[in-house]
Amino acid sequence: MILRHKLRDSFRSRPGSPGRERERQARGTDIILIMMAALFLMLCAYRILFG
Repeated sequence: MILRHKLRDSFRSRPGSPGRERERQARGTDIILIMMAALFLMLCAYRILFG
């Protein structure tokens, strides 16, 4: 019963949560873009080094 109450409180939407979710989503897309840029740079370095 107590566990159910705590879970319900943790999933309850709080004011300002959509803004937080948008920030999380933006951070997620930023991480994906950074990873793609890193892969691109590694590919370029590989092509330069190994011709």
